[in-house]
Amino acid sequence: MEWDLLSAGARLALDQWERRLGAPAAPEPGLVAVMDQHGARIRAAVGAVNVVNLAAYADGVADVAARRGWEASAVGDWRRAPWISVHLLAVCLMGRAAS
Repeated sequence: MEWDLLSAGARLALDQWERRLGAPAAPEPGLVAVMDQHGARIRAAVGAVNVVNLAAYADGVADVAARRGWEASAVGDWRRAPWISVHLLAVCLMGRAAS
């Protein structure tokens, strides 16, 4: 029961990141290839890939980036998106697969 609540909260957090970033429902193949490059780094950082770990990682990465001046906003052109936005999108898409 407790894990279900944690998972539900984590899923909500990742869904909110997707909305803030303006995540595409079906990313273009070029964007998927770029996000795949982020996958290894994300997997190394979170250990077990599950929505709880991914949501915590996304929040931590975003907090550090915000302290450095990055602001979460919807991305209009993913080909020109900041690294951090693409990285967070990769986390979100990993979360979709882990759900």
